Amino acid sequence: MIIIMLFILIITFKGMNRSDITVSTTNREPLGAEACTESKSWFDDQVGWISSDAKMTKGLKEFYKKTGVQPYVIITDNVNGKGATLNDSEAEQYLQETYDALFDDEGHLIFLFLEYESGTYKGYLYAGNQASSVIDTEAQEIIYDFVDYYYTSNLDDNEFFSTVFEKSAERIMRKTTTGNDILLKTIIVIGIIGGISVIGYLIIRKKKIELQEAEEKRKILETPIEKLNDEELKDKYQ
Repeated sequence: MIIIMLFILIITFKGMNRSDITVSTTNREPLGAEACTESKSWFDDQVGWISSDAKMTKGLKEFYKKTGVQPYVIITDNVNGKGATLNDSEAEQYLQETYDALFDDEGHLIFLFLEYESGTYKGYLYAGNQASSVIDTEAQEIIYDFVDYYYTSNLDDNEFFSTVFEKSAERIMRKTTTGNDILLKTIIVIGIIGGISVIGYLIIRKKKIELQEAEEKRKILETPIEKLNDEELKDKYQ
């Protein structure tokens, strides 16, 4: 039983390692509803990629439902005329200005997706102060990783963004099982099984001794006294 259990756990762990998605090491609580006023706008498609609002917003709304943080996606091929040459400082300034123009609270998240040439893109996240309590550095890395993961998939543009945010929310809001977690659980299981085995062995051993003693006593009681060699036994059972 122990060998089979270990085999299953090892296979599960190896399967998890095939993904390059950052693991979630924190149990996060959703942002309170008072911190984020829902906006009617969910994205700004500046390049004409999105053909279905419903498909696009499905995953964004799921992200909002799970995290309490409403995402807003900007899809573009340049920021103020810059693509490949856009630096982090310029991107941050652009996102800060955009955030201030769009939202009056600190519970939103903007994702800038900048594909300045086919097959090459940059991604930037900007979170309000309160949103950052949920969408921390690790959570942002999870989103970036899912963007990379699905960027080369066969999903259409609507499904791409929707899936990225839906899957990101699932991982962000649930602590991921790590190798150490599996090892600890395995040790605990082995300890429990080992403890049960020891107890079972002791019970069986005690029962066996009791049966042996009972059998010995039976034989002695059934043996005529005159045939007993031990004088002490003769005195005891006479």
